[in-house]
Amino acid sequence: MADHKPMKILLIVLTWLVFLAMMFFNAMMGIASMYLKEWELFVSSTGNISDKYYLEITPAGWTFSIWGFIYVWQALWLIYATCALCRRSVEGPLYVSPDIFPSSLFFIYMFNNATNIAWLFLFDREYVEYALVALALCPFALYIMMFISCKQLDKYGSVMIQQGMGKDIWMVRVFLHNGLGIYAAWTTIATLLNFAMVLTYYAGMSQDTACTISLGVLAMELIIYFVTDNFLFDKYLRYTIVPYIVVIVALIGSIAKNWDVTKRNSIFTAALLGTAGLCFLVKIVLVIWRSRTRPIFEGKKKPMIM
Repeated sequence: MADHKPMKILLIVLTWLVFLAMMFFNAMMGIASMYLKEWELFVSSTGNISDKYYLEITPAGWTFSIWGFIYVWQALWLIYATCALCRRSVEGPLYVSPDIFPSSLFFIYMFNNATNIAWLFLFDREYVEYALVALALCPFALYIMMFISCKQLDKYGSVMIQQGMGKDIWMVRVFLHNGLGIYAAWTTIATLLNFAMVLTYYAGMSQDTACTISLGVLAMELIIYFVTDNFLFDKYLRYTIVPYIVVIVALIGSIAKNWDVTKRNSIFTAALLGTAGLCFLVKIVLVIWRSRTRPIFEGKKKPMIM
């Protein structure tokens, strides 16, 4: 029987504090630059800086409201993880066994939050090259978190079914996996936009070429993700659907703001949107079909690994 782990409880509390700090600084970037300039915490807003470093593929302003969904989703999985402190499984406290929230998950998430905060200050001071490094680390940390979480759920999923914890499996999939997915997808796109800024305004590359490179990288990432998601790592990522929606929303926002039939990148963006939409539809069909014909964890008989 597993016992309580005070250090892990402290780790979860610390994760909440870092997350709230990240939320505070994100809120302050919009507020301080307009109403609290005397604080000198932030000197501008993300929107103003993006306008200064204009790109012909930057999405319309309304698409950035997705940050609200991202942060709400992060809060949901943290709340679920916190509730595990007060719940028990057959083997002991739920946050201890089954270990679906390993300590490494919280350490990496705090690192992610730190890179988010670092990006805010670097971008605000227009250190765009350094901001790119900080921003690129953000989705990278989320990819690692997704890998760890998917492995842990695969490891303990059949045991959770045997213990009548099927609802918890779905909570992990919906709150944690899709929460990390929406965050990772959007910060990946943001990284590519930041990359195009660096190529255009610091490397001296023409804007249309820089934007084409970023769109090309996004296209490559989309295809690689689609193939690995559906044909290599289906048992891990089957129900992680939100990343496709994020890409579609971002591309729609880009077309809504920048559409020009005479420009190469507008055509590229439209083609990429069609590809993303097709990938999303195929994903939905595969999820429905495989859920009926090849349900995950059904029939598995793995012992609990302590």
